Amino acid sequence: MLYKLAFRNARRSLSDYAVYLITVTLSFSLMFAFGLVTSSDAIAGLSEGMATFRMILDFINVIILFVLCFLINYTTKFMFTKRSREFGMYLLLGIRRGKVILMFLTEILLLGLFALTLSLPAGFLISQIISMIIVGAFGIPEVIFIAFAPASAGMLLLYFAVVFLLVLLNMMRKMGRISIRGFLNMEKENEEKVLRSSRKRNVLFCISLLLGVLGFLVWNSQFDLNGASDQSIMYWLLLGIILFILSIYGVSVTAGDMLLTLVLQKRSLKYKGSHLFIARTFSSKVRSMSVTVGTLSMLVVLTLLSLNISYLNQGMSSYLLELEAPYDIQIYDDPEDRDVFNDYTALIEEDYTVSSSCLFDVYKEPAMNLQPIVSMPGSNTDFDTVIRLSTYNDLLRLRGLSPVSLKDDEYLILTDRQMLPRFEEDVELRKITLADGSSLRLKEITDTGYWQSITGLTSFVAVYPDPYVQDLEPVESHLVIDTEEETTADLNKKLVNEMSWHLTYTDDSGDVANENYKVTVRGQIVEEGNSMLAIVSSLCLYLAFIFLSTAGTILAVQALSDSSRHKYRYTVLSRLGVSSTGLCRTVGRQLLILFGLPVVYPVIITFLCMSSINRLYGIFLESSWAYLLYFLEGLVIFLLVYLIYFLAAYIGFKRNIQET
Repeated sequence: MLYKLAFRNARRSLSDYAVYLITVTLSFSLMFAFGLVTSSDAIAGLSEGMATFRMILDFINVIILFVLCFLINYTTKFMFTKRSREFGMYLLLGIRRGKVILMFLTEILLLGLFALTLSLPAGFLISQIISMIIVGAFGIPEVIFIAFAPASAGMLLLYFAVVFLLVLLNMMRKMGRISIRGFLNMEKENEEKVLRSSRKRNVLFCISLLLGVLGFLVWNSQFDLNGASDQSIMYWLLLGIILFILSIYGVSVTAGDMLLTLVLQKRSLKYKGSHLFIARTFSSKVRSMSVTVGTLSMLVVLTLLSLNISYLNQGMSSYLLELEAPYDIQIYDDPEDRDVFNDYTALIEEDYTVSSSCLFDVYKEPAMNLQPIVSMPGSNTDFDTVIRLSTYNDLLRLRGLSPVSLKDDEYLILTDRQMLPRFEEDVELRKITLADGSSLRLKEITDTGYWQSITGLTSFVAVYPDPYVQDLEPVESHLVIDTEEETTADLNKKLVNEMSWHLTYTDDSGDVANENYKVTVRGQIVEEGNSMLAIVSSLCLYLAFIFLSTAGTILAVQALSDSSRHKYRYTVLSRLGVSSTGLCRTVGRQLLILFGLPVVYPVIITFLCMSSINRLYGIFLESSWAYLLYFLEGLVIFLLVYLIYFLAAYIGFKRNIQET
């Protein structure tokens, strides 16, 4: 009989907790879909970087399991609270506590199994969509079909078992400790208010804001282009994160109560329209669920950060490609080994048509005017690196850029964006004295045409007029080649394998070492970049959806529970003459406060974090203000999805209070 009752109640809960079931189903579907994608040999074969996808995903899934545990446990607790009076009546009728507990846990498990059953076909379909996105990122015309993998289904079952076992054990422990009177009165109880003293509340609010400011100062101080690169940075960043978390929870605990106090103290606001009803109705909610609001605020921060990191990664990809491989093929070696370039060229011409090429040397300048500025322990040389002006212009023409001109007594510095501030701050570079005693004036410091492998020795190159270079000693020889066909990673493998006799040597300790870094193929870099872009972007969006849907589901379930629990309040309003339109407006305002409270402060925190990150990574974007566009796009996406949960809660709330 109790099992029939459990089945009936589970079926009824499908409509009452549709938002919760949809979120859990989609969460398990995504876990299954990504498991299928990472287990696909065809996807793994797209790039060597895809092999790490599985390892990263396992770590991400651990985080998601904790979030799902929180979501399912919170919703289960709501379902239990809503049904507590019913369970108390069962106990009064003489039904054993164990059977009542088993009945409720069976309901929860049936709902979970229903979500799991739906997640298998849904996850399989989503995996095909993810496959198309990844294939599109790699620019592959073929469609890769993701086959059903029993191992991935087994992992999903394991995740499901872990989550629901923890939730059911926690609920069993809780139900076993509650008295019959506790069951009967539980629905009328609110969570205990965290702070009862207004003075303590105000002090905590101020301290929380100060912690937020201090956290930002600590966090912001570590994103400095001229800062030291050491392990202490991670500790300072961790301290900043801890301060942010304390600030978010502190503000969440106090802000709602302070807002309601201000409204109730101002008569002009208190008695305007339905403000008093909303404030009184919402006071118990805001003041009692403050810790929960803090957790939801953390989820909002994580959602916005995940979206912004995804956009940031996409924005940097094009610049990083040009920074690593602007030409189809680049090879460099010692000047005495220049003849080996003919062997490389012959191998390339077996499969590709060479459209243009440039062979140039990098020279030593013993005067060391630039090296002391950028030297770093373990990586500095005892000379500056120099190329000819004619060489620089040839390289610019190959990239479709306009050549530059220098007067006889001028030079320019070519470096990456990260090093630009260091050179620009040094006034001594405006006029330098060379090793032969001649002087040159600085015309410009630029990153136009620079790429990482222009020299393997330094992070800069000085460009001198040709006459000043002819007597310098070559230190490196480079060959850059553009082909009519698009290069692939297979060409990189071919060059490394065929030229292993030249790229491999035995060091002083007898170990075999290689110099594969001397060969750069754009196709290889594109493949690696695409794989990293696919991994980071997809996982960030994966996390963002889980975090956002969890927060939205908890708020929606909270609102729908209140609509059933406090239905009589709206019945009284209706009998007092409030129209249906007025009731809907009141509900909308109440839900707007509920959904808005966990969002405002996290948006500020996220913006501050992204502005700090942009100080370091903005050099890889199209402009220093591009992060603002990414932030706004991420915020719009967040609000659109958040709006869906708001509307679902609003429609369900209105339906519940209008039921007779």
